[in-house]
Amino acid sequence: MYAFAVEVAMFRISLRLVSDDGDPAEVSAATGMTADTATRAGEPSAKTGRPHKFSSWSVSVGPQPCVERAEEAFNALISWGLPLARRFHEVCAKEGWEASLGIVQEFRTPDEPLEKGISLSRQLIEWLATAGAGIEIDQYIYY
Repeated sequence: MYAFAVEVAMFRISLRLVSDDGDPAEVSAATGMTADTATRAGEPSAKTGRPHKFSSWSVSVGPQPCVERAEEAFNALISWGLPLARRFHEVCAKEGWEASLGIVQEFRTPDEPLEKGISLSRQLIEWLATAGAGIEIDQYIYY
């Protein structure tokens, strides 16, 4: 008997804010959330040593950094509530940040039903609109 491992779609979903020169600590203070990654314009990059060209603040969304179903992460974001979405909108408007929901999808099996699309619920669209956040989707095919 042979056993075959079936790899399914994987999603990495994060809420990311970018600014020409904002202070990531102000985003954390305004939202009460700690960034998973943050950089400040002008500070040296740990990877290259060159100064960062812009500031960024990012937090993973979902029960874990990688999920098989995007809805798991989308539901987690919705559960943060509209009051938090409003705080993101306020910090973006006041401090010049731009917010986006980054969705990275990896395709591994051509016949896998989970790899057939990304569905955005009304509640997710409402949360993003309240936060003033856009959507960025990157898709990578590995078959």
